[in-house]
Amino acid sequence: MPAKRFAVIFVVFALFSGLYAQPVQAGDKTAGAEAFVNGMAQRAIDFLGDESITHDQRQAKFKKLLKTSFDMKTIGRFALGRYWRASNEAERKEYLKLFETMVVEVYSNRFGEYKGQTVEVRSARLDGETDAIVTSYVLPVGSGSEIQVDWRVRRKGGQYKIIDVIVAGVSMSVTQRSDFASVIQRGGGKVNVLLAHLRSE
Repeated sequence: MPAKRFAVIFVVFALFSGLYAQPVQAGDKTAGAEAFVNGMAQRAIDFLGDESITHDQRQAKFKKLLKTSFDMKTIGRFALGRYWRASNEAERKEYLKLFETMVVEVYSNRFGEYKGQTVEVRSARLDGETDAIVTSYVLPVGSGSEIQVDWRVRRKGGQYKIIDVIVAGVSMSVTQRSDFASVIQRGGGKVNVLLAHLRSE
């Protein structure tokens, strides 16, 4: 199922989502983006590692951080690809709501996978006028290999927003777009086929 494949690519996004705001001076875009990723990783680790809260409380914190830290409309629109233009306003509205619900449901069920991993930000570079690519590594506890995670961060309306996560060279957004396109194509090219699929997840 597309959601299962999505889970493999998106797991680090789920584990390390959060919000960090910091004033940024002109010419300091990469430093601000690095600080944002560092801060959000720590905030996520704080609630994932808090054994005093329930699963439902973690899910609520995750949903709040998802809304404030990730540009879900941009991510969702990209994931729908060319079918965004083929959809009407009602379909787009329902799709974005279902897309967010899918992310929350799939990844809140994976919170138990957190075993004390940490994130180390090592570099950042500008990519265009508004974006920065922040390179980080997820460091395992004990044995195991570190995993490279690149975050595409965009500054919009005075705030940073994540618009893509690249895990070990694989883009979350590109992977999800491919999965959604497969569902739509199998259903005859209609967006409502994807909506029905997401409703059933």
